[in-house]
Amino acid sequence: MEAPTVDHELFWISGSPYAWRVQLALGYKGVPYASRRMDSARQENRSPAFIELNPRGKVPVLKTGNVALYESVAIIAFLDRAHPAVPLFGQTVKEHGHIWQRVSEFENYTRDMLDVEIVRPLLRGYAKDDPGAMRASAARVYDALGWMEQALSIAPYLAGNDITAADIVALPNIQMLRRVAVRPQAIEMALGLETLDAHLPALGAWLSRMEAMRGYDAAYPPHWRI
Repeated sequence: MEAPTVDHELFWISGSPYAWRVQLALGYKGVPYASRRMDSARQENRSPAFIELNPRGKVPVLKTGNVALYESVAIIAFLDRAHPAVPLFGQTVKEHGHIWQRVSEFENYTRDMLDVEIVRPLLRGYAKDDPGAMRASAARVYDALGWMEQALSIAPYLAGNDITAADIVALPNIQMLRRVAVRPQAIEMALGLETLDAHLPALGAWLSRMEAMRGYDAAYPPHWRI
């Protein structure tokens, strides 16, 4: 049996939620690709060769032939047009608009709340500089995720009955939040985020469904397995 044709190269860093999104999309769609894992400790994403692909020096980058695409949501949209058999942006105009609405809601109103105010301080070691501010941010997390809990109380996925780009965009950032929520610093500061699934049961059930999706295990950040 012949090996599938590989048309894409994906440049990524383990633990980048934005690269993880694209890996999930590729895996869920069953699209083969050449994996180009970058070592951020060696600043490989700042090398002249990589800067030629993305002047911003960030992952992910998807290289297809002579074209290099960056920005995770743009890459997922490209993949959906290039490989439409497993649609991530719907099959009708109405579905398409609704999915983009959900993607935009997460990107504009939820992502930075999680990433900038909680995940980065805990990962980079400055969370304890202002525990009061961290606790205030942690309290706001539940408000920021409220629209997701409501949507998932009505349907199994963020935009309806099927996995879409909205779910794939949101999942890595939520998983990053869950990972840092159980760190000793987070527990010591009583952020209360380690019980996220219990406080938001519909979101917790969604996370379980997403962890069972096709391609999830292959895309899981390898350094998290250590």
